[in-house]
Parts: sequence; structure tokens; C-alpha cells
Amino acid sequence: MTMHNDPIFESVYRDTLPKVARMVHRMGGDLNTAKDIFHDAVIIYLEKKQQNAVDIVSDQAYILGIARILSLRRLKDDRQYVSFPAQEDYYGIPADFYDPPPVAQPVISFLKNAGKKCLQLLQAFYYDKLSMGEIAHHLQYKTQHVATVQKYKCLEKIREQVKQSHHEEATL
Repeated sequence: MTMHNDPIFESVYRDTLPKVARMVHRMGGDLNTAKDIFHDAVIIYLEKKQQNAVDIVSDQAYILGIARILSLRRLKDDRQYVSFPAQEDYYGIPADFYDPPPVAQPVISFLKNAGKKCLQLLQAFYYDKLSMGEIAHHLQYKTQHVATVQKYKCLEKIREQVKQSHHEEATL
């Protein structure tokens, strides 16, 4: 593919390079970076056009779109990180800035406080993945409905313990 005397290619170059340069400049890049990005975008454009991989409506818009993506990637990678001076202790956060985190009570303690039967029922349902019918039979409930109601009561008992625990922590 020869490009040296192609008037369409020359017009794309003449019209698109300044737009790419302005875009790169707004993103903090220089003219050499803009030229590199433009050339990379043109190469990608020519490869896609040669492969007929995409339906290109506007050559200039397609090149600008590629250049935008390339410049975002390149300028993000080239960003300089500023280091703190040797006085890092000066910038430290004071030890008393944060309140100490509340010590949460483990969930197992709530389960144990709910009772042995609740612990067995919830373990069978959530851990062993048994159906409510199997749980009713295994834990000797009269019906599946009774086991379901008991599971609900156990969960409510645990929720109340958690609420009470959080309320007590908040008042401390």
C-alpha cells in the first residue's frame, strides 16, 4: 500500500494531526507524544481498513478516536508520581485521629446463645443444605411447616441479639 502520493492520505494527515496534537496537549502531552500517538493511530487505521474489519464512515473521526484511546493509555502510564520529602513523619496521621474500631462479637456466639436446637436447625439448612422436609424429619418436627416457622423464630432471635449488641456498643 503506497501512501506517498495519495491526496486523501495527505489531507487526513494535514487535517487530523493538529486535532490530535491539541487533544494530547489538553491531556498534558507534548508535540512529540502527539506525533507518536498520531502515527500509531494511522497504522491501526490502515490495518483495520486493509482487513475490512470495520465499516469506517469518517477516516478523520476514526483516527481521532483511536488517538484518544492511545493517548489516554500512554499518558496514564507516563504520569509521574510525586514523592514526599524526607519529613514523612510530619505528614503522618495522629494516632488519636481515628476511634478504635468496635470489637464485634462473633456470629457463632449469637448462634450458641439462640440455643442448641436453633444451631442444629440453621446448620442443617445453611451449611448442610438440607430441605425443610429433611430437617423436619431429622430434628423430629411434626411437619415441614413447623420446621420453617422454627427457623424463622431462630433467625429473629439472632437478629434481636445482634440489634441489642449494636445498641449496647453505640451507648458505650
